[in-house]
Amino acid sequence: MQYAWILRYGELGLKSRVVRRQFQRALSNNMEKLAINSQISLFQDRIKSMEVVTSNSNKEDIENLLCHVLGVVAIDPAKVIADTIEPQIVAKAILENDPLVGKPRTFGVRTKRVGPKGKYRSQEYSGEIGHAMCHLDESLSVDLTNPDMWVRLVLEPEKVWLLGERIVSAGGLPPGVQGDVLCKVVDEETMLSAFLIMRRGSRLIPIEGCDEELLDILRKWDPYLGRYSMVKNPSGHKRRRHPWGVVGISVEEGESLIERNESDVKTVPLSTLEPLCGWTDGEIEALSKHIRMPNVHLCMPHLEAWVS
Repeated sequence: MQYAWILRYGELGLKSRVVRRQFQRALSNNMEKLAINSQISLFQDRIKSMEVVTSNSNKEDIENLLCHVLGVVAIDPAKVIADTIEPQIVAKAILENDPLVGKPRTFGVRTKRVGPKGKYRSQEYSGEIGHAMCHLDESLSVDLTNPDMWVRLVLEPEKVWLLGERIVSAGGLPPGVQGDVLCKVVDEETMLSAFLIMRRGSRLIPIEGCDEELLDILRKWDPYLGRYSMVKNPSGHKRRRHPWGVVGISVEEGESLIERNESDVKTVPLSTLEPLCGWTDGEIEALSKHIRMPNVHLCMPHLEAWVS
């Protein structure tokens, strides 16, 4: 059986068109390599402006893989509910997928229209679907504030997708789009620190003496971990990009590992990175669980405390 998931990007959508294209290409390459390493089939597609992946592999395995893709903030399981947009047919198909059909419950309908404008606008279509569902199941009542269930639809000109329960992912930026950082991962603290730097789009370059078991955990997030970024000089020749920060080592030790050419016009001094500064023990424990099982444990369980 083939499954489909719509990927939701957060921060990537704020970038300029050129930068966004570059970041999405990096995300796509990372996701494809992660799937190859896990021996999972993965096919990337689009529904107009939305990024979609499909797979014939085990549903739990692919969702666990997608939760490891940095740059994706949420994942919506999706399936084509009807090959027509006729409200009566679509409403009947929705109720056939509802295990609580016939029981008193409240609902609301949200529709996202993609493609050229046709017979319905999004809000009009939501109203038509809601009316048809109430007619077919008299135990239903509408509540657009806090319903027992939201019916989320994607309306194409000739078919309708039904979205399942949203899966919250790690967010951040794809590794490799924000330069390289030297790291020495020897314990839980340095691994968590390195992960937070990776989550901001930097590629980790482990130095000699790292704990390989801890690095294997990080490789599940970045399949290209350890590969230097390349940049072009004014003449068009490629060279390794100089790392810009260090985790788990001193700046002096990091500088001793970098070869700077006298011809380099611009060099950036290394920065010491301590991303866990200010974190509580509970937040650190939650992050540790998230890294190992992101499909079960959220990255920020105490978001309100951070925002306030």
